[in-house]
Amino acid sequence: MFDVLVLGSGVAGLTTALHAARRGLSVLVLTKGELSHSATRYAQGGVAAALAEPDTPELHMADTLTAGAGLCDVEAVRTLVTEGPDRVRELAALGARFDSGDAELLLAREGGHSLARVVHAGGDATGAEIERALVAAVRSSDIEVGEGWFAIDLLVEQGRCTGVLALRADGEIEFVRATDVVLATGGAGQCFAVTTNPTLSTGDGIALALKAGVACADLEFVQFHPTALHKVSMPRPLLSEALRGEGAVLRDGDGAAFMADLHPLADLAPRDVVARAIHERMQLTDMDHMWLDATMIDDFEHHFPTIWAACQGVGLDPENDWLPVAPAAHYMSGGVVTDLDGSTTLPHLWACGETACSGVHGANRLASNSLLDGLVFGRRVVEAIMGGKGEAVPTGAMHGVLDVGLDEPEPDPLVLPEGTSERPTDPADLLASVQRVMSADCAVVRDAEGLRRASETLADLWSLAEHLPPRAIETYEVCNVLRVSRAIVVSAMARLESRGAHWRRDYPRSSDKLLGRFVVRARMAPAFVALGAVAVGEPS
Repeated sequence: MFDVLVLGSGVAGLTTALHAARRGLSVLVLTKGELSHSATRYAQGGVAAALAEPDTPELHMADTLTAGAGLCDVEAVRTLVTEGPDRVRELAALGARFDSGDAELLLAREGGHSLARVVHAGGDATGAEIERALVAAVRSSDIEVGEGWFAIDLLVEQGRCTGVLALRADGEIEFVRATDVVLATGGAGQCFAVTTNPTLSTGDGIALALKAGVACADLEFVQFHPTALHKVSMPRPLLSEALRGEGAVLRDGDGAAFMADLHPLADLAPRDVVARAIHERMQLTDMDHMWLDATMIDDFEHHFPTIWAACQGVGLDPENDWLPVAPAAHYMSGGVVTDLDGSTTLPHLWACGETACSGVHGANRLASNSLLDGLVFGRRVVEAIMGGKGEAVPTGAMHGVLDVGLDEPEPDPLVLPEGTSERPTDPADLLASVQRVMSADCAVVRDAEGLRRASETLADLWSLAEHLPPRAIETYEVCNVLRVSRAIVVSAMARLESRGAHWRRDYPRSSDKLLGRFVVRARMAPAFVALGAVAVGEPS
């Protein structure tokens, strides 16, 4: 029995674990891969925080609210930007080596930011450096770590979360109990065929919550990074928007720089704007990619070594060649609904990082707020646990959500019997089928016909899950991808407007009537919760 069980080993999970251990709590971290293998290490972008004048938390807040397209929770954003600078300094004190010059941190500008406030490490290897520092700290602590473990179900007893049912690395299933459980499993990029996320990003924490009837929201807001390197590899190499911050320009097949005519910030417009612009220009010109011209960046290899290596690996020279780019699924702005301390609708179950919907990202995450999110709310979870908190309160994204009734979990094929099926299903084949339909009908631009087709196809694919091999991580992963994909689709069907990362060609404008969140639980029927209000039900 542990005080705190953390699922996931990215920035959010390890931050939570370290703070809990420092406060004297017994901590177990379970991760389905190696401790150092998480989506965090793939983050090329940096950490956004108001660290020096003329920047202020208020300016950072304004940029975050603008990117969030009306759906951010103001108090959640204020929490992020005011506590963020101290969390970044703590990370540096822990040993993370951020880029600096003349004894000061170097600050870069990225898309959607009004000025330079993003700190990087190794130019474009910030996530890898943060993960290195956090893993080293965990390894030197009393935190217990289980690698190769997979959480199958949440344990719910007497109305509270008491642990998980987990598949051990040796293939045995075990009950793992804890006073408090923290979901920090990252995002769900593997719902799509083209993604910047690693193969482990299968929406596991969100799926666990959905199955247990825990409220999730804003799942329709899947952010597509506009400039993934268009080459056959997975995950797609990311061409950080820091390149555009250094002057790189998007061009079409004729060489035209098209962003200047579409947005005041041109190539540094928010990600949803840029991704949609590239998507539409690709359709207009019947191409499968656009071009990023970064030839004006001096000493590219020194400033962006990770991107340089990725380009060199496919025969491209960024100093002379335009780089082929196309949008790729990148970040889940929604997730498991939490209050300002990370509490969910299930007592003693917490969530932070990309798994959570805390209200800070709204309809579209601002660049480089994701690592900060994990740092800030990971610590807040621990402070709340130490304060004796066990249940959510109506703050942050939790406003009104506690009034949405609980559903009974629907029947689920995840815990499978021993033995073989007469009609075995290959997990890889089923995963590829899900990814194809999601990429075709629920990606950058959506409409009613495509979403209906996706819903029907996913229902058909769901029926194949019972024929998957038992007690295999691949089986549980594809079931999680299926569950989260269905939740994304039903949420997208319900939001009859275009806002942020959710864009519908049949509803191309935003609607003031839809200033709120669509909340889904086990049975997937979305309930509308007005933003910052207690009104629950269908939008009027």
